Amino acid sequence: MKIAFAGSHGAGKTTLLNDLKPFLAPKGFSYVTEVARHIIQRGYPLNMDANVDSYIHYINDQLNAEKAMSNGSIFISDRTLLDPLAYALVNRELPRPYIPDYFIEMMENVWLLEKERYDIYIYFPIEFPMQIDNVRPDDEAYRRIVGDKMVELLAKHNVPYVIVSGTPKARIHHLLTMIEQYGSK
Repeated sequence: MKIAFAGSHGAGKTTLLNDLKPFLAPKGFSYVTEVARHIIQRGYPLNMDANVDSYIHYINDQLNAEKAMSNGSIFISDRTLLDPLAYALVNRELPRPYIPDYFIEMMENVWLLEKERYDIYIYFPIEFPMQIDNVRPDDEAYRRIVGDKMVELLAKHNVPYVIVSGTPKARIHHLLTMIEQYGSK
């Protein structure tokens, strides 16, 4: 089973992935996490300040990380190429570094190819206050607009997704139940 997490920054994707590790490790579990943070650590801005170079590095790093998908019976990525696409589309309306339309179109085409690797997308709505960490932007309106853009793109391209919400414990239970049901098919 190949699972893609989707949702704006600070929605709990990485936290849930980390909480799931003890439950999934015995089942042959592999994952991708923190791609965006590694790009920022290398000096490429993301979020509102992302530029073409940032997105090129994001796409390359994410695709390289996904090569692990063939390992294990369960694979989860806490982000996909949907993320930079949604941010680029939202950022188009901001006074910020210019991303050409042809580049955004290419990003969408690459995501449409990547999405075929996943069995399902899990969308995380914003339900918790964001933890300020000097990496993610703390603009709550921006965070919500990005999340809405992700849902819009999933719907536009008829990508199957499930919304996982509630407390962290409820989210774990929901996802483990879904994985168990999938495995029994």
